[in-house]
Amino acid sequence: MIDKNNTNPENADQGPRSESRRQFLSRTALAGAGIALAPLLLTPQAAEAGGLFAAPNASDQKKVGAEAAQQVLKKYHEVFDARARHFNTIGQRLVNALPPSDRNTWDFKFHVLESSEVNAFALPGGNMFMFTGLYKLLSTDDAMAAVTGHEMTHVRKQHWAQASAKSQERQAGIGILLGIFHAGRAAQTLAGLADSAIGLKFSRGEEDQADEGGLQNLVAAGYNPEGMIQLFNALAKVSGNGGSLGGDFLSDHPLTSDRIKHAQQRIAAMKNVNSFPPLTPLNYSSLRG
Repeated sequence: MIDKNNTNPENADQGPRSESRRQFLSRTALAGAGIALAPLLLTPQAAEAGGLFAAPNASDQKKVGAEAAQQVLKKYHEVFDARARHFNTIGQRLVNALPPSDRNTWDFKFHVLESSEVNAFALPGGNMFMFTGLYKLLSTDDAMAAVTGHEMTHVRKQHWAQASAKSQERQAGIGILLGIFHAGRAAQTLAGLADSAIGLKFSRGEEDQADEGGLQNLVAAGYNPEGMIQLFNALAKVSGNGGSLGGDFLSDHPLTSDRIKHAQQRIAAMKNVNSFPPLTPLNYSSLRG
C-alpha cells in the first residue's frame, strides 16, 4: 500500500494488484461511509414513501460518496500533475455536456490515483477515480472520455441507490427469519451499505445502460465514439494476459460479446446522422513528465 505522503519514484505505480473494485471498496469505504452515515439512510419517511425501503436520495448518496472518497484518498496516493489536470479537463468537458438536471444534482470530481491497478470507478454522488494502471493503457482522449462517461452514468442513473434499496429489503427478510430486528435500524443500514454500496457488482443491464449513457455523453461533449471501441480493445488485450493484470476493472465490467456488439450498433447508428471529429491522441508519458 502506498503512503499518501510518499513521493519516492521507486514506489510509483505501486498498489494492491489483486483486488477487485468490490474488494477495494470493501476495505476503504466501509469505515467511512457505513459507520459515519448509517443513521442517515432509510428513515421512516423514506420507507413510507417508497414501499418497504426507498432508495437513498441524491443528498444521502453524495454524503456516502464523500465519506467513502476520503477513505480512498487515505489509502492511495493522489497525483496532481499534468495527468490530473488532463483527466479533470476531460471530466469537466463531459459534465458540461450533461443535461442541466444532472449537472445541478451531482458533484462530479475527478481524481487520479498512482497505482498499477487497471481500474477506474465512481462513487455515489460523483467522485470519480482513474488509476494510472488504466490511464497509461489509453491511447486517445476519446477512450478516456468513454470510460469516464461510463462511470459517470452509473452515478447519474443511481445504480448504487437502487441496489441499496434492494439490499435493505434482503436484509429485512433475513432479519425477520432470524428474529434480529432488535439490532436496530443503524445496524440494518450498515449491513445494507456493506452489501450494496461497497460490494456492488453491476448487472449486465446496468453495464449496458452505462455504456449507452457514456456514449451519448462523450458524443455530446464532442469526442469520437470510436473511443469506446478503443477502450474495449485495450482492455481485451490486457485481459488476455491472465492473472491480476486487467482483473481489477474487468471483474466488474466484463467484456461480453453482447456488450461490445451493442456499442458497435449504437456507434453505427450515430454515424448515420452525425459526423465526428478525429480521435485525439493521448501521450501518457508526456503527461507524466
